[in-house]
Amino acid sequence: MGRLTQLREYDYHLPGEFIAQTPAKPRDYCRLMVLSRKTGQVEHKKFVDIVKLIKPGDLLVINNTKVIRARLLGRKRDTAGKVEVLLLRRLAKLEKTTTSSCGKRENFKEVWETIVKPARRIREGLEVDFWKNSWASSRSPGIPCLLGKVLSTGGGKFIFGFDFPGTFPENLEKIGEVPLPPYIKRNSHDRFKLQDKKWYQTVFAKKEGAVAAPTAGLHFTKRLLNRIEAKGAKVVPLTLHVGWGTFRPVREAEITRHRLDAEYFELSGATAKTINQAIEKGKRIIAVGTTTVRALESCCVEEKPPSISAKLEKKVVVKPGKNWTELFIYPGYKFKVIDGLITNFHLPESTLLMLVAAFAGKENIFQAYEEAIKEKYHFYSYGDAMFII
Repeated sequence: MGRLTQLREYDYHLPGEFIAQTPAKPRDYCRLMVLSRKTGQVEHKKFVDIVKLIKPGDLLVINNTKVIRARLLGRKRDTAGKVEVLLLRRLAKLEKTTTSSCGKRENFKEVWETIVKPARRIREGLEVDFWKNSWASSRSPGIPCLLGKVLSTGGGKFIFGFDFPGTFPENLEKIGEVPLPPYIKRNSHDRFKLQDKKWYQTVFAKKEGAVAAPTAGLHFTKRLLNRIEAKGAKVVPLTLHVGWGTFRPVREAEITRHRLDAEYFELSGATAKTINQAIEKGKRIIAVGTTTVRALESCCVEEKPPSISAKLEKKVVVKPGKNWTELFIYPGYKFKVIDGLITNFHLPESTLLMLVAAFAGKENIFQAYEEAIKEKYHFYSYGDAMFII
């Protein structure tokens, strides 16, 4: 692989005005770049034109994870200092019992791994109250929606125990905010904040657990999915709860030393069966998003005996199941399942950019990105789309 494993190989300059702050209206009318893996040729279309590119018998695999309101704004119980907590992943569903310094036993209904800002003054044992609009004043009245306590710290992450009335999802709905990526700029009075609750969720979101959206799916509308299925293609779901690790910056100069945080995924028996039938019939499997790619390439793949089918090219099958994946895909990786990829335009030096470079070829991707900047495409989560075939 040589130089393709060097982080600097995945850098490019993007003028700030090309970072999308709001999505296209309607969502399926964003721009679409079609990139040929074989030739590197690009075409410029609208996303709704993807119906013309989908063939009867194609199988689109979507990620039906649902983004939770994972950003919590709280105040320290002792000083009323501001604390921002981003939920990363649930560590326990059962109550966790700890003993305080005064010997009192404490029960926590939820335990989560988090990142916290500002981190340098967060210590073990710190208690944080979370109200609705808890940053509105130095002291918020009444009973908090959530009481959080730092149980442990390490590696830049903080383990929080939470106690609360009612259920955790109910309280997140009351006080949590959409965990937008930092390049989408919002302030407390921004008129787009309410819209983000809808914008930053796919129309097929179903299973709660993600702290970031599977952004390739944001371009789809229900009417577009209906048109795709009416053409004779199938659409099936899997679930991968997108975590912070997907977007965590790569710090290693040699990218092979980077490690992704584990993300939970599920592949149902029905979806696995449909995928295997498509493989057997030689139909295209098109992944909607890089998270779908990682789940498909992780969960499933084993060698399959040669088939008598003349159409069969892949000697693999996928297996249903529930698991965690740390699969990091970069150039040199041999794809086993997918034939096409619908994706967004990704950040420089990101693991997502490395994945699409592995699938389409690094030279093809960087030439396509150069063309996209020249043609003033919009980039990142709310930006335009690419279909790699």
